[in-house]
Amino acid sequence: MFTRKTVVLAKIETTYGTDSVPTSSANAIPVQDLAIKPAGDAVERRNMKSSLSPLQFRRGAKNVDVGFKTEMKGTGTFGALPAWGWEGVLFRACGMSETVGSETGIAYAPVSTGFESCTLYVYRDRIFHKVTGCRGSFSIVIEAGKPAMAEWKFKGIYVSPADADPAAQTFSSVLPPIAAGANFSIGGYSPVVQKFTVDINNSIAERRSISSGNGIAGFEITGRKPQGSFDPEVVAEASHPFWSNWESAAPLEASLLVGTTAGNRFTIGAPALQYREISYTDKDGRSVYQVPFSLAMSGGDDELTLRFT
Repeated sequence: MFTRKTVVLAKIETTYGTDSVPTSSANAIPVQDLAIKPAGDAVERRNMKSSLSPLQFRRGAKNVDVGFKTEMKGTGTFGALPAWGWEGVLFRACGMSETVGSETGIAYAPVSTGFESCTLYVYRDRIFHKVTGCRGSFSIVIEAGKPAMAEWKFKGIYVSPADADPAAQTFSSVLPPIAAGANFSIGGYSPVVQKFTVDINNSIAERRSISSGNGIAGFEITGRKPQGSFDPEVVAEASHPFWSNWESAAPLEASLLVGTTAGNRFTIGAPALQYREISYTDKDGRSVYQVPFSLAMSGGDDELTLRFT
């Protein structure tokens, strides 16, 4: 069995926890660094007896954790969802709405009701894992000179693995944009930054149920605390008042555009970014800040937006 012979399929569920039957031709996702971990309680039986030897344990409630990375890229066609659909499926299963406009592109924003879920098919060579009722969280890492990457973490309902091979997959041939020439603005200032990260940081709650076959009815998104960090070069306060903004917890509007080709670029937007901490570090003799931040709402369900254009 070979690690690189890994295939992931994903499709939004119509009914929570009901297999949406993704197909290799329409729902294959090119992923990196996949990790899948079925987990189950080992319920010990502590019956008293004359022997100190342990009794056999029982397998209790079971679930599955799935994590992987994907490239942040478009389809090459402005306003068109990709045939392989990872943006829509995965963002939507992480508590994001999707709005498609022929003139405005594809926009994703947080929701507080009507959460969706997806079914994941994971083939580790010939071992097939079906995971239903998946909901999760994501982060985005943007580093100078590299493709931007999305990192996904899902929890789902356990289904017994089986031996199976996936059908032939269809992947987009569009190359991911490189983080070079990006347009980054925060509070009207454009800092020199090597790395920017943002995390929707969803809280995923497990719903245990005596009526469910695995002892788990599913998973709910019960909260989020969006946050991130960036590493701007140190400048005078007159250029950008990092320390003053930290002292006052000033909410700053931020925008980061990656990519220059229509149909293959995306923008991360935040109306109220607040500096949580500021510390100094050194990069080849240059003084650089490390700035963790939080994202707050403006009108509600708008603290973090992504738009593919």
